Amino acid sequence: MPDILIKNANVIDVVAGTSSAQAIIITKGRIEALSSQPINIDALIIDAAGRYVLPGLIDAHVHFFFDCSPDPVRSFLSSDRATLLRTAASNAEVALAAGITTMRDLGGPRDLMGVFCRQVQRGEVKGPHVISSGAPLTRKRGHCHFFGGEVSTDRDVRTMVEEQIASGCRCVKIMASGGGMTAGTRPRDADFPFDLMCVAREVAHSHGVPITAHCHATESIRLSIEAGLDSVEHVSFLEPNGRPRFDEGLAVRLRDSGVAVCPNVANGLRAAQVFQKLGTYHAGDPSVIERLEARLQFTREFYRLGLNIIGGSDCGTNDTPFDVLVEEIQAFKSIGFSNAEALRSVTSECARNLRLPRTGQAKAGYDADLIFLDGNPLDDLAALRRLAIVMKSGEVVHDFRPTLDRCQ
Repeated sequence: MPDILIKNANVIDVVAGTSSAQAIIITKGRIEALSSQPINIDALIIDAAGRYVLPGLIDAHVHFFFDCSPDPVRSFLSSDRATLLRTAASNAEVALAAGITTMRDLGGPRDLMGVFCRQVQRGEVKGPHVISSGAPLTRKRGHCHFFGGEVSTDRDVRTMVEEQIASGCRCVKIMASGGGMTAGTRPRDADFPFDLMCVAREVAHSHGVPITAHCHATESIRLSIEAGLDSVEHVSFLEPNGRPRFDEGLAVRLRDSGVAVCPNVANGLRAAQVFQKLGTYHAGDPSVIERLEARLQFTREFYRLGLNIIGGSDCGTNDTPFDVLVEEIQAFKSIGFSNAEALRSVTSECARNLRLPRTGQAKAGYDADLIFLDGNPLDDLAALRRLAIVMKSGEVVHDFRPTLDRCQ
């Protein structure tokens, strides 16, 4: 017997970029069927009342254990385990209430990430589905080494990747360059050995797990392509002098190699504002504001060249809370994306790149992670902020409708 019948819905096909009036039948947390004809079955009925229903959003780059403050690393390092778990839980709740039903965490503490993921799975924390990399692989004292992912040999890499996948991680991340949040590293340096990148890719792919890399340095982007990684984050094109300079030839190689890019535009613009106010930053990143603001222009070039672009907010870092994913795709819209293309970057295309075969579309056979909107995002992306219902795995986890509306 079906669990739920959703009637009077305008269902958005994110792949086709169209909407149509349909009923949705949900059984055991999965969409069983859609019908353009009226249906009368014994099930819990939700009247969408003409609202627009589409798959829940996917954020491909988050950090649950950062507190979204101007200096999240300082907060992280000064917090005890209980505080860090509360931070992760609070962030998860904010995201789910914003209609984000799946998130890929690309850097958290090894010992706590598994605890947090189990809390979400058991329903002790109200949050989205979590796809975690665990601790990112980094050189000794490299970027975000405090998460516990330092490696220096083939054996270190194999052990780290195998252990984290065995513990439930469903992706792998490499810190292929230095980063702005870790003193003693420089974003312009490609400081993770190429041979270890290849080992990590080999182990990840042997388990059917995708692998991505944090890449500010232009050289780190090149090495990620040659190592056969699946995607790259930030894609800052930093030259050895520390200045960003777009390399069209390398961007074309990303496209032709099928490597997805997750540029984190909204976070870049937000972080640039933070550092303008602070007036200081660590010595290894003197061009930080230029680097961060360049993400929008670089993403324009990626779009022009036809690269595979997926949406990720990098929330948790530098004044970037867990409900800003809409800002990311609005930035995409500003540089030429259609509304449908922007939606796909945080639904179907994102799911495909994260290897989530039953996520990212509102169609039969897919998980019933759905959001109901008081407006059509194909006409106006701001409609994504006018949520009526959030459904995760066939369960209504948030209902923002007026009380009288719920009773109809």
